[in-house]
Amino acid sequence: ASRDSEGKTPAQPDYLDRFIEAKTADPTITDTQMVGWAMINIAAGADTTAISIRSALYYALRTPGAWARLRAELADAGLTPTRVEHPSIVSLKQARRLPYLEAVVCEAIRYLPGVSLGLERYVPAGGQRLPSQHGPGSSSLDSYSSVPQGTILAFNPYIINRNRGVWGADAHAFRPERWLRGEGESSDGLARRLRAMNDADLSFGAGSRMCVGKHVGLMPVYKVVATLALCYDVELVRPEREWTVVGSWFPRQEGLEVRMKRRGG
Repeated sequence: ASRDSEGKTPAQPDYLDRFIEAKTADPTITDTQMVGWAMINIAAGADTTAISIRSALYYALRTPGAWARLRAELADAGLTPTRVEHPSIVSLKQARRLPYLEAVVCEAIRYLPGVSLGLERYVPAGGQRLPSQHGPGSSSLDSYSSVPQGTILAFNPYIINRNRGVWGADAHAFRPERWLRGEGESSDGLARRLRAMNDADLSFGAGSRMCVGKHVGLMPVYKVVATLALCYDVELVRPEREWTVVGSWFPRQEGLEVRMKRRGG
C-alpha cells in the first residue's frame, strides 16, 4: 500500500486497481484470485515474446540482405543510437513507422509461431463442415468434409502458416518481402493479399479466442529488435550452422549465438 502511491495518479489506474474494483463490486472475489490474476499478467506472454524476438534476430541475420536492409531503414528514418526518445531505446511509435521492421517481425512469427500446437476444441452438436482442398498449394473451397459432433479438433498454427495456397510457393522460406508491396502490385492487390494472409495466420489464435495480449506481446518485439539493430553490430558466431528447434507447445530454440558490439553515436 505504501508503494502504491508512488508515481501514480487516480486518472491512470493499473491492473491491480481494476482487480480491486472488481472485488469491491463482487465480494465473492478473494485476495488469492486477485494475486492469481496479477501473476498471469507477469507470466503470460514471456515465453512467446522471447521466442518471437529470437526468431526475428536469427532469421534476419541468416537471410541475405535482411539485416542490412533493416539497418538501412533505421538510418533512412533518421534514427541513430543517440537520436531516440529514450537513451538507446527505440520507442514503439518510432518502431511502427518502419515497414520493413514490421515485415521482419510478421514473417518471424509466421515462420515460427510462439505457440506451435493447436488448442483443442470439441465439435458442437450437429457436426461441422470444413472446407477441403485439392492438393498442395490449392485454395479451392468447392468441397467440404463433414466432422461429426464430439470430435476433438485442433488447428496447428505452424502447419497453417506454411500453406502454399495462402503464402505462395515459397511458404517454407523466410521472406519478409511477402508482407510488402511487390513490384507491379496494385495497392488493392496488396490489401487483398495481406487480408488473406492475416485471416489465415493463427499465431495468436483467431475470432473470439484470439490472444487478448497480442498487442502487448508484440510491443517489446518491435522495440527490442529495432533497438538491437540500431545500437549494436550483431553477427552470428557460426552463420553456416543452423540452430535447433524442438517442437513442443512453446518451440524450444537452441543455438542462437551472436557477437555484439555497441555502436557509437
